[in-house]
Amino acid sequence: MKVILIKEYQKHKKNEIIEVTDGFAKNFLIKNGYAQPINKQTLANLDRVKSNIAEDLANQIAKANEIKQLIESLVLKFYLKSNGNIVHGNVTTKAIEKELIKNNIKIPSHAFESGVTYNTFGLHDVKIKLHDQVTATLKINIIEEK
Repeated sequence: MKVILIKEYQKHKKNEIIEVTDGFAKNFLIKNGYAQPINKQTLANLDRVKSNIAEDLANQIAKANEIKQLIESLVLKFYLKSNGNIVHGNVTTKAIEKELIKNNIKIPSHAFESGVTYNTFGLHDVKIKLHDQVTATLKINIIEEK
């Protein structure tokens, strides 16, 4: 019997069509809410759900590309003190996140590479993963405070 999964089950994904034995489908998958039997209505629902998912993905990518353009047009400046060749302090992803918020760009902290700090003067590229398919490069300039 073929069924449409409405929840993830073991290695199978949601909205996937699988073939299982009749007893397993009726007594476990359908009974426990993991699947629906295939008929005209459930196939129509599956097509509608898949088109909605594709549309949502396209909207997310478009939004991420807009944010990417905003980010890549910026150059953030940070000032650090130094004593000769020794730099005091560093620029963390939290500080970068706060500066982006000042520029009306809100990025979740998990989008940045974790544990990366910048503690040398000059221009640095920061990779920000906005979506699985969209990565932006932010330029930060660390300047010696006098």
